[in-house]
Amino acid sequence: MEILNLGDFIMKKVKKYICYLLIIGSVFILSGCSNHNEDEYLKAKLKSEIEYFDSSISDMLNKANGLNFQNYQISAEKVKEQTSDGGESQSSQNGGSSDKQQSSGGKNSSSQESNSNSSSNQTEQDGNKQNNVRYKMVENNILTQDRTPDWDTLTTDIESIYSNWSVVTLDLYKQNIDNQKILSFNTDLDDLTKAIKDKNKPQTLILLAKLYSYIPTYFSGFSDDQMEINLYKVKSNVFNAYALIEQNNSTEVKRQLQLAEESMIAMMNNMENKKEYNLNKAYILLKDLQNTIDKNDLDIFYLKYKNLVEELDVL
Repeated sequence: MEILNLGDFIMKKVKKYICYLLIIGSVFILSGCSNHNEDEYLKAKLKSEIEYFDSSISDMLNKANGLNFQNYQISAEKVKEQTSDGGESQSSQNGGSSDKQQSSGGKNSSSQESNSNSSSNQTEQDGNKQNNVRYKMVENNILTQDRTPDWDTLTTDIESIYSNWSVVTLDLYKQNIDNQKILSFNTDLDDLTKAIKDKNKPQTLILLAKLYSYIPTYFSGFSDDQMEINLYKVKSNVFNAYALIEQNNSTEVKRQLQLAEESMIAMMNNMENKKEYNLNKAYILLKDLQNTIDKNDLDIFYLKYKNLVEELDVL
């Protein structure tokens, strides 16, 4: 009987230890899942932040060169206001002569009518003043656009970049991105702000393109999506060429576009790509852009640059 009790005791101890092991194992598993979910959330957050900088810097590059990719824009045109010599004034004069023919007993009613007409005329004049601007849709052509930078909007945009960058910096540190790359972005961001304040167009373009060049590096630090990494590389090289096209440095412009072509070929060699048509079209547009370098025609370059960037945004 004692032997059986000892066996029962041992079995109870074994079951208890097994329960402890299961509990500890479950804790480790749940902890691992929690860490995994947190890491995936951070990567998704960084991806969204990178997309924001991609869109913002691209847009600022266009504004720094006075380019607008919209096919139409709203135009405001002032309309001449009506003068006091118009028909309304004549009507008031006729009304005044009619009042003189009335009897003295009707002077009060005449005065009220006059005040009413005066109020009506004032309302109409106010309406004319409010409607003295006419809006219309006009075509927005690259070949006829003014290349003056939109400095006011750029100033607002750079402040927005500053506000968002402080948050992104912390997320990049958590993913063990090269600290020097993060610090360099801060330095270039400060230099860009100064260039915008000084309204230095060449330096603004170059520094915006330089800021964009960090995007492929940051993205590859937390993602293995080679298609997306190469796409950012293509856009970065195209933006570098775009920023230098007015610097009379055709050799460097050609080199940047050649690097863009190499990254695009790497994308085309990916057989899993689902946007083969758009990718092939983008490649043709890139080759077409390369052929414009020796023509020394900025209008043609910007026109083909616009077509290429719009296609890259689809990928």
